Amino acid sequence: MRAGLRERHAARLPGRFARLGYYLPAEGGGNGTGTHAVPGCGLMLGHSHALSGGVAGLAAGIFMHLPIPQTGALAGFTAGLALLPDLDKCGSSPARSLGFVSEAVAWIFGRVSGGHRHATHSFLGIAVFTALAWISCHFRADWGGKAGLALLMTLSVSAALEALHVARGHVADLAGIAVAAAGIWYGYGLRFIPIAVLLGCATHITGDMLTDSGCMLGYPWSRQRFRLLPEPLAFTTGTLPELLIIDPILSGAVLALAVWIIDPAWLRAQWGPLAG
Repeated sequence: MRAGLRERHAARLPGRFARLGYYLPAEGGGNGTGTHAVPGCGLMLGHSHALSGGVAGLAAGIFMHLPIPQTGALAGFTAGLALLPDLDKCGSSPARSLGFVSEAVAWIFGRVSGGHRHATHSFLGIAVFTALAWISCHFRADWGGKAGLALLMTLSVSAALEALHVARGHVADLAGIAVAAAGIWYGYGLRFIPIAVLLGCATHITGDMLTDSGCMLGYPWSRQRFRLLPEPLAFTTGTLPELLIIDPILSGAVLALAVWIIDPAWLRAQWGPLAG
């Protein structure tokens, strides 16, 4: 009965929430991720991870004193690569980004990593993803390195466009391929890929640790789940706290950092009266 009430409640949600994907806490069963998916909604959310990756990339660019174009490139790649840990789940934003190819990769990752939010959401996962990106970057003069970087760049751009609802399907795929081809041809932004992978994966896992599921940081040696919020404050992925609180905060942070990069004097002038 409670499940029926929940589904009727979800059906009354505004259309925007339904398009983004809405999950309800599971009482056993479900889709294997600790949630019940409402019919008609996306399998997983990715926009919050992409936004948080964008925030991390912009902040890193400011910290590293990069020029505006390079900061933008780092932020864009980090936004997409912040979705990389979810490549262990078919139907996730990165798994959908390149059609059957990325879905097949996600299926393999899910089997090898032990399932969703296992190895890819641990310190080991961050290390492996970053090491693979660094190796590809180090050997970028060879075809193997170029192929690895092209795959990461295509996946990052396509997944970010999908997750942020900027473009979908083949349009997002073509945009990702075009950016990767230009990057490989001109060599622009390639050195930022390992940094973007490291920041993106770490940001993703930090975000998932805000939820009630948490992450097994020590997997496969430890199955203890770590959470950043106490149980009353932890939320379920895709529910209203994420959509109404987390997303607006991240969107505001992206806007504030972008303005800071473009015109810090203007932002300081506006902040002065607000700060008192």
